[in-house]
Amino acid sequence: MKKLLCLLLAIVMVFSMAACGGSGSSGDAGSSGSSGDAGSSADAGEPIELTFWGHQENAINESFKAIAEDFHEEHPNITINFEFFPYDEFEAKVQTSLADKKAGADIYELWGGWGVDFCSTGALAQIPDEMAAEITEDAYAPTYGALEYEGHLYGMPMEFNIESGGMLVNKHLLGDKPIPTTWDELVATAKELTQGEGDTMTVKGLDVVGWDTIPYTLCAMILSQGDNYLNEDGTFNFTSEAAKNAFTELTDLVVTDGVTNLTGLAGGDAMENYQLVFADQCVFAPRGPWTIAEGKTTFELTYGEDFTYAALPWYGDSIGFAAETGWSLAVNGASDKQEAAFEFLEYFFSDEVLMKHDVAAGFIPPKKSVAEDPALLESMPFLEPLVGILGNAQFIGYFNTDIFKETINNVYTDYCTGGIYESIDAALADLEAQCNANLT
Repeated sequence: MKKLLCLLLAIVMVFSMAACGGSGSSGDAGSSGSSGDAGSSADAGEPIELTFWGHQENAINESFKAIAEDFHEEHPNITINFEFFPYDEFEAKVQTSLADKKAGADIYELWGGWGVDFCSTGALAQIPDEMAAEITEDAYAPTYGALEYEGHLYGMPMEFNIESGGMLVNKHLLGDKPIPTTWDELVATAKELTQGEGDTMTVKGLDVVGWDTIPYTLCAMILSQGDNYLNEDGTFNFTSEAAKNAFTELTDLVVTDGVTNLTGLAGGDAMENYQLVFADQCVFAPRGPWTIAEGKTTFELTYGEDFTYAALPWYGDSIGFAAETGWSLAVNGASDKQEAAFEFLEYFFSDEVLMKHDVAAGFIPPKKSVAEDPALLESMPFLEPLVGILGNAQFIGYFNTDIFKETINNVYTDYCTGGIYESIDAALADLEAQCNANLT
């Protein structure tokens, strides 16, 4: 704060305490859990209104509101005002606010991957030490990996974001055939059930082609062979034998086996692979369990009768996959109400509240104590293929995952299309070079 301003504010003590206490520094404010203004107001029980920005998603929005009402009953002086935005608008709005370090909202619903760009800038308030310890001790590492910076946390995870280990299955298209339990069985069944008319594929047997699906499946196929797509120094390794095996298998699904095509990466109005399962145009689609809700609501299907969710067979001999940090809550570093905001986050992270929200949203809880609670499977039995493997995940890596996925998908598309690369080795060498260049 400029010296002249401090001198002027020193004339009136109360304004000095409010202004200097609410300077918006993410380091000290987060550790103490308050700014000066928030602390005095919260301690005295004075009315505090917090602004919460989130993205539009009915089930999630209604859960937030219900939790806020329960929180208000315990903290009657704290009111949370919600503003929900369409996802594209929301992403731009939040990132613009954080880049400008402005007090757009007190609490953000934050996609974890955005933390990589903003945890180091002071735009987000540091999680109080006691709460940070609870997160790192009880939550799975991938759920908060992107929220860390220099040993401190700047966000609270709400979910275990998983896109590996499970697949949607269209029961009508599968018929009386058993759900495959090995990778070879999966490909063989997919080839048998793929349908087409001329050059048009009307039913995809196994659709791995999608923005998230190709990158996550590639990483899982490498890890399940006991190798890694990351070197110890955090750089990428896509030229190993395991990477070549995985990339060859994935591209063969399009080029050789013909169980899917590249329409999933075409953009526009093309349906995603999980939507094709619900529309009777795909038999198997590896995706996260969050997709199940759309099958029930948008497509008005019956789980267990029209479709099911099953374990995705591993490509290698072991269980290994990567997961990125998903939806989280973070406090604005420029907010002058940080203590009250963190009271809400602490309330939200309790086992009971987190369970209630994740069941409502169709999320896997980020905390081991909640994810391993038998009550979770009682509420969401379709999670059974996943809850036992969460400990086998590694954090995807501290890098921009959107750029990472785009790079993999572009190289994959170019190789399958032909005429760009002379060999698998050339494609993987280019993929590795591009990914490493994006780290700098």
